[in-house]
Amino acid sequence: MRALLGILICLCAQSALAETRYVSDNIYIFMHGGPGTQYRILGSVKAGEALEVKGGQAGFTQVVDERGREGWIKSDELQSEPSLKVRVPQLEQELQTLKDRLQNLNGDNEQRFAEKDGKIAEQDSLLTNLKGQLDNQSEELASVKAQNDALNSSIDNREHDMQMDWFIRGGVMVGGGILLGILLPLLPRRRKQSERWMN
Repeated sequence: MRALLGILICLCAQSALAETRYVSDNIYIFMHGGPGTQYRILGSVKAGEALEVKGGQAGFTQVVDERGREGWIKSDELQSEPSLKVRVPQLEQELQTLKDRLQNLNGDNEQRFAEKDGKIAEQDSLLTNLKGQLDNQSEELASVKAQNDALNSSIDNREHDMQMDWFIRGGVMVGGGILLGILLPLLPRRRKQSERWMN
C-alpha cells in the first residue's frame, strides 16, 4: 500500500514538473527506449515538434510526443523555445499582418491628407474671395469718404456764402439807414395848417 502511495506521489510530482520542450532544428532525431543510445530506437520526431518533458538523467530527457509515444532524447537536441522552422512562418504571418495594417494606415493617411488638402484649397479660395471683398469695400469706403469730404466742403462754402450774404444785407441796411438818416433832415418839411393861418 505504501509502495502504491509512493508511486502515485512520484507520478503527481512528475506531472506537476511537466513542461514543454521543442525538437531543435535538425531534420529529425531518434527517440530511444531509455536514457542512452544503447537503448532501442522507438521512432523519430521531426524538427520543431513540441514534446512534453517527464524527467531527465545522464544527458537524456524523458519526453512524450504529440502522438503519445514516450521515450528518451538527448537533452542537447532540445530547446526551450519553438524552432526556427516553426517560428519563421509565424513571424512571416505577423510581418504580413503588420504590412497589411501599415498599408491600411498609409491608405487612411493618404485619404486624410487628401481631405485636408481639399479643405486647405477651399479655405484658400474663401480667403481670396474675402480679400477681394475687403479690397472692394475699402475702395467704396474711400469713395464715400471723398464724397463726404466734398459735401462738408460744400456745406462750409454755403455757410460762408450765407454769412457773406447776411453781412452784405446787413451792410446795405445799415448803409441805407445812415443814408436815410442823412437825407431825412434835408427834406423840406410840410407846414401845418395852423401855421399857415397864422401867416
